[in-house]
Amino acid sequence: MPDNQQRRNRQPRVRSGNEPPSAPAMEPDGRGAWAHSRAALDRLEKLLRCSRCTNILREPVCLGGCEHIFCSNCVSDCIGTGCPVCYTPAWIQDVKINRQLDSMIQLCSKLRNLLHDNKLSGVKACLRRRVCEQEEKYEIPEGPHRSRLNREQLLPKLFDGCYFYLGGSFKHHPKDNLIKLVTAGGGQILSRKPKPDSDVTQTINTVAYHARPDSDQRFCTQYIIYEDLSNYHPERVRQGKVWKAPSSWFIDCVMSFELLPLDS
Repeated sequence: MPDNQQRRNRQPRVRSGNEPPSAPAMEPDGRGAWAHSRAALDRLEKLLRCSRCTNILREPVCLGGCEHIFCSNCVSDCIGTGCPVCYTPAWIQDVKINRQLDSMIQLCSKLRNLLHDNKLSGVKACLRRRVCEQEEKYEIPEGPHRSRLNREQLLPKLFDGCYFYLGGSFKHHPKDNLIKLVTAGGGQILSRKPKPDSDVTQTINTVAYHARPDSDQRFCTQYIIYEDLSNYHPERVRQGKVWKAPSSWFIDCVMSFELLPLDS
């Protein structure tokens, strides 16, 4: 009788070959996967370096006649002469901005913020602790932080009350993208270039909410935007409510969520 009782209490055995495979061993906090990802990112970034300054490319351009790629600032003195590496002749009409490569570099920068050990790595904290962390603790400071608070407090959008005229050609910052940013920021696009000496222009009764309160820029509500890298450079305009500004300034304003001061 005791033997029968023991047989009933015995746990069933799984025959060899039918036992389900065990789950793969995981490192305690996922460090292995992160390390492999960081190593892959490091290898990729080695391919995204300027052929002249060897830093990560900024506004990558090719000179047309060769395969070398440079930061736009690194070859400004080479136009009309030749590639500083292989001496292939380089002419202004052959210089091309590689937008796809520029997008890849920006993506790599975002991945690096996620993968490396720093206080901004909110995704990493969630994966390690296996719970949803409060994103405010890990959000990028400056612009993104100001933008979130601005929206939560129902304050005016970044370009609320501002008007923008896009003059000349836009290649590095496509005009369609700039228009979308203006609209998303609460601004308006002007189809005609504003005239600084016009009574109608100067009597528009709006104030730029996100300009610094101690600056005369808070009274400027109409901007003539041009692209820095193009051949179009309008005359200097800084009169009353109408100012001239480069497209790089506009992008910096979006990134910092603030109407930044313009050089005099």
